[in-house]
Formats: sequence, structure tokens, C-alpha cells
Amino acid sequence: MNQRVINVSVLLTFLMILGCGTVTTIRPIRKGESAFALSCGGPVTHVSGINIPLPYTVIRYRYGLNNNLNLYGGSHLLLFALGDIGLDAGISYHFLKQTKWIPAVGIGAGIYGFSKPGKDIRVFPELELTGSYIFGSRFLTYFGTQSMYQLAEKPTVVLAPFIGEEVRISKKLSITLETKWYAPSEITKPRVVEYKIPISNHGAFGFVFGLNYLLGGWYE
Repeated sequence: MNQRVINVSVLLTFLMILGCGTVTTIRPIRKGESAFALSCGGPVTHVSGINIPLPYTVIRYRYGLNNNLNLYGGSHLLLFALGDIGLDAGISYHFLKQTKWIPAVGIGAGIYGFSKPGKDIRVFPELELTGSYIFGSRFLTYFGTQSMYQLAEKPTVVLAPFIGEEVRISKKLSITLETKWYAPSEITKPRVVEYKIPISNHGAFGFVFGLNYLLGGWYE
């Protein structure tokens, strides 16, 4: 396998991982409360004859250690359906509250583990930085970037800037639409997978849809 194929494999893996659900650092849930999130999406590509976001599906659980510090864990359902194992876990912390035009700001750090039964586990650290504004009692606009790191072999960093909107539809239920520019520093073509919405032939544009159930109700 030549270096070009290795690089493509690494990038494809990272694009799938970075597409694994909506970001976890939008707003913290309160101390002792829990939340569940189901999300699906990824880079827009050609699937079964149509152009759609890669249907990468993840379910996550969050728990509030305090009003600013949350733990989370996730299971990657698409990989399980394909016979692989995909799990993630991490922590998020909000250090700045929204004040007029100043957004709330949070950071997140996690570890993603992937494996085929009987084979080695692949581990990737990940960092997130997110700013957000709540408008009224139903709308949460957020933006930021994710970064995924490969530390083995040739060190690699893949970024994914994003912007999204979370809309509350009941006291505990909300929906999310997130757009991402995956790997903006990477040339889109030629690639094994054909991404349909590159930006100036760099990276891949995609969407992630989310359904969130907040056991303690909407954010403060």
C-alpha cells in the first residue's frame, strides 16, 4: 500500500469520525441532570444512487457534574451495524457565559476508540471549541470547530469548522441541524469516496441532524 493510499485511508477515517454526531459542547446541562442525543449525518456523498449526507449515526449520553462541567459517552451505531465497534467518551467545560453580544464559550476533549473484532483498537483524541447564543426561549445558535488527531505513524490533524441551530420543540425535546466543513486543508479530489460539495476543491461540506432529550429541561 503506497503512502497516497494510506493518507486517503486516514482522511476517510477522520471524516467519518468528525461526522459522528453533533458537537457535545453547545451548552452544559445542570448538576445531576442527564441528556440523550441521537444524531445522523456527515459529508455529502453518493449513497445508493443519490447525493445525501453520509448516514453516520451516533447515540450519546451526557451527565452534569456541575453547572459548567459535563461528562459524555457515545456509541457509534452505524459501525456496530457493519460489524465494527465504535465508542467515545469525554468531558466538556463552559468557562464563559453569554452576556449581550458576547457568546457563551465552551471547550470539550474526548477520546474515540474504533476496532474490528479480534483486531487492534484505533484511538483518536479530539478537541472542540464552541461559542453559542440563546435567542428567546427556543433558539440556540452555535459555531466553532472540531479537531481530530492521529498520533501514531505520521501525526495528522483534521479540522472541521461548524455552525448549527438547536430548536426547542417542547420542555425536554429539541432538534438540531449542524453544517460542517470537513478537512478544509485537504484537497477533495482525487479521493476514493466522491464528496459532492467541496469548497474550492478542499474538504467536504456536510450536514448532521440531531434529536435531543434533556431530562432536566431546556438550558439556562
